[in-house]
Amino acid sequence: MKKVIFILFIYLFYISSGLKAQTDKEFWFAAPEVSERHGNSPVYLRFASFDNPVIIEISIPANKSFKPIKFLLNSFSSKSIDLSAYLGILECTPDQSIINKGLHITSNEIITAYYEVMGSNNGNVVNSDIFTLKGNYGLGTHFITPFQTHWDNQSIVDGWSSIDIVATEDNTNVTVNLTQDAFGHKAGIPFTITLNKGQCYSIKAASRLGSLHMAGSEINSDKPIAVTLKDDSITEGSSYDLAGDQIVSADKTGKEYVIVKGSGEYSTDRAYISATENNTKVSYGSDSLLATLNKGETLEFQLIDSAAYIKSDKPVYIFHITGFDQELAGALLPSLKCSGSKRIVFTRTNDERLVLNLVTRKGNENSFKLNGKNWIKGSDFKPVVGTDSTWLYYSGDVDITIVPPDLPAYIENSKGDFHLATLNGTETGTGFRYGYFSDYGFLELGADKEICPGTQVSLDAGYGNSQFNWTFNNNPLSDKQRIVIADSGTYKVEVNKGLDCKMKDSVDIKFFPEITSLILPEDTSYCLNSKIKISTLNTFSSYTWQDNSTGNTLSVPSPGKYWIEVSNEFGCKKIDSINISGLKIPEVKIFHPINELNYCRQDTITLSASNEFATYLWNTGDTISTIITPHNEEEKYWLHVRGYNGCQNTDTLIVDCSPYIQDPPNLITPNGDDKNEFFKIDYLKKGKWDLEIYNRWGSRVYYKKGYFNEFKGENLEDGIYYYFLRQVENKRMLKGWLEIIR
Repeated sequence: MKKVIFILFIYLFYISSGLKAQTDKEFWFAAPEVSERHGNSPVYLRFASFDNPVIIEISIPANKSFKPIKFLLNSFSSKSIDLSAYLGILECTPDQSIINKGLHITSNEIITAYYEVMGSNNGNVVNSDIFTLKGNYGLGTHFITPFQTHWDNQSIVDGWSSIDIVATEDNTNVTVNLTQDAFGHKAGIPFTITLNKGQCYSIKAASRLGSLHMAGSEINSDKPIAVTLKDDSITEGSSYDLAGDQIVSADKTGKEYVIVKGSGEYSTDRAYISATENNTKVSYGSDSLLATLNKGETLEFQLIDSAAYIKSDKPVYIFHITGFDQELAGALLPSLKCSGSKRIVFTRTNDERLVLNLVTRKGNENSFKLNGKNWIKGSDFKPVVGTDSTWLYYSGDVDITIVPPDLPAYIENSKGDFHLATLNGTETGTGFRYGYFSDYGFLELGADKEICPGTQVSLDAGYGNSQFNWTFNNNPLSDKQRIVIADSGTYKVEVNKGLDCKMKDSVDIKFFPEITSLILPEDTSYCLNSKIKISTLNTFSSYTWQDNSTGNTLSVPSPGKYWIEVSNEFGCKKIDSINISGLKIPEVKIFHPINELNYCRQDTITLSASNEFATYLWNTGDTISTIITPHNEEEKYWLHVRGYNGCQNTDTLIVDCSPYIQDPPNLITPNGDDKNEFFKIDYLKKGKWDLEIYNRWGSRVYYKKGYFNEFKGENLEDGIYYYFLRQVENKRMLKGWLEIIR
C-alpha cells in the first residue's frame, strides 16, 4: 500500500488570543506510546500555513540535549516532519514516571498542526490515526476523559489505552481521580503529581478490556496542561487499529452534536458521551432521553442512522469511533453551537480512498464550492434526524480527478458555517485515519493581562463571528473584529456567530511599573590608546548589549554608538544608547642624535622632542621639552607626554655606543694594587661584546659572552696573549695582543 499523507487545515485570519481549533501559534502535545510490535512508525507532524510565510520551531523543552527543529514554511503551503528517529525521546513512556518528553511547537504566524502515526509493518500501514493538535483550546485545568468502552486492546501486539499529560509551566500540580485501575494507581483514590514545563506523565490502564478503560476519569491542575487519549490496537473482527486524539478541557465542551456514521459493511460506529456535571440529561434527537449522567459517567451510543443528533442540558464530551470496514479510528467531536468554519483548505497527497463528511445548517447546502466551482448539490445533503431538518449532513467519496494529489483544494460556503471530517485509508485491512478539522467556535480574549507601558496588545473576537461590539471601560470603542490597544482598563466584546449564538468576553489590562531611572551615562570620549568600560547607572533585572553580552558593564572595542536593553523585575524593557568618540593620541618622538660618535664620547648629552605638548616627563625627572643629562649605563631614555586633549603617550630612545669603544689596552698588572688590574675597555656596553683570549700556542684560555671588563688574567702565567673582541651584532671586531705582568 502507498504511504498516506493527508494534510488539511482551516483557513482563518490571525488572532492574538482566543485562537480556534487546530489554528494557533503555539501547541503542546504529549505523544503517546504506540505499540512497536504492531507498528509505531513512521510518525509525522503535519503543518499548514495561511496567507503569510511562517517560521516554525519544534522543541522538547525539558530535554536540553534535543536540538530544536526550525524551518520556514511558505504561505499557503504544507509540510511534513518525520519524527520517527526521535520516538525514543518523544513518546511519553514509561508510565508512572515524570519524564522530559513533552512536545512544544511555536510559530511566528498562525498555522495548523496534527500528529500522525502511520504505523507500518512489512511495508503496509496497519496501525494509524491522527491526533489533531488544538493549540490554545487543547489547554486547560479541568478535563474528563471520554474513552470508548466497547473494543479491547489487542494483547498479541501489546496494545494498551493510556492518558498522557504534559505541563506548560513549572511547578504544575496535577490531580487525577480514575474510574478504573491503572498500573500504579487505584480507581477512586486521587493522586497528585508535580510537573515542570515540558514534562509529561503517562497513566496506562491496568486492563486491556474495553469495559475497564478509564472513561470518565477526572483531571484537575493549578496551571494549564494538555491531555492526550490513546487506545492502541483496538480489535474489530480480525483487524485491530489505533484510535486517539488530543482532547479539550471541560469548559470548552458543548450541548449539541451531530455524529455522521462511517462507511462499510462492518462499520459499527459508537459514540462515547461523558458528562462534565452532575444530573446531565442526554437525548437522542430532540426528545428521546437516552440517560441522565453524573459527572464522569460515560454513555455508549451505537449509531443506527447514518447521522445522529445528540443533545444535553449540560456540557458533555463526545468521542466518536468509526472506520472503513474493520479498520477503526477515533476523534473528539466539536459541538454544533457557536462553531464551524466558512473556508477550509486541504491537500490530498495520495490516491487512497478519501471520504469527506460535512455538517451545516439548512439554507447553506446550495452554497458550497470546491476551488471556486460548484461541487455538490444541495440535494446531496440529507436531514439529521431529530433536528426538524435544521441540520443537514453530507458524506461521500472525493474522486481523485476532482481533487488530485499534491494540489491544494478549497472548500468554502458563502452563506454559513460548516463542519468537516475526513475519513482516509483503504478497506483492505491496512489502516484508517479519522479527524475533525472544524473551528470549535469559542470566544476567548484570554486571561487578564498586565503589560508593560508602550506595549500594544492585539485583541481579536474571531474570524467567522459577526456584529462586533467592543467597549472600553463601558464606553463604545469599535465594531471591528480586531482591535489593537495600548491603554489600561477593561475591554469587553459581544459577538454573534450564526443564527442563534451570542458570545461575550472581557479582559482587564493593567500596566506594570515602567523603567524611569537613568540607564547609561552621557556621551563620552576616550583616548584611542587606552581602554574604556561603560556601566549602567542603576541596577536592573537583566541586561542585553548589542553584542548579546548580559552584564551591566561593557568593554568598548572602538569608537561608535552602543546600546543596551534592560528589563525590570516585571519583564518591562527599555533601550538606551551612548555615543563614544575617540581622541587623537599625541605623536611623541625623542630626536635621535645626528652624530652618534660625538654623542657617545661626550660626558653629557642633549635630548629633545617637539614643543607641542601640554606636559613632559623624562626618565631623569625633567619636565621640559629639551634636557641635558649625563649618560646612563644602559643608554636608555624615555619621555612621557600629555597632549592638550588629555591623552598621553611615551617614546623611548636607546643609543648603542658599543661600536665606538676606544682601542683596548695591551697591558694589565693584576698584582692587587688596584691599578690596571682588569682588561678594561672604555665605553664598553654591557652585553654587546664577546671576548676570547688565546695563548701563544693557539689554545683558548678565556671566553666570556657579553664581556664587561671582568678579565684580570686569573690562573694565567705572566706573558703575551692574544685577544679577539667581537661586537655581538657583527658591527665591529677588535683583535690584538695583551701582556700580563704581575
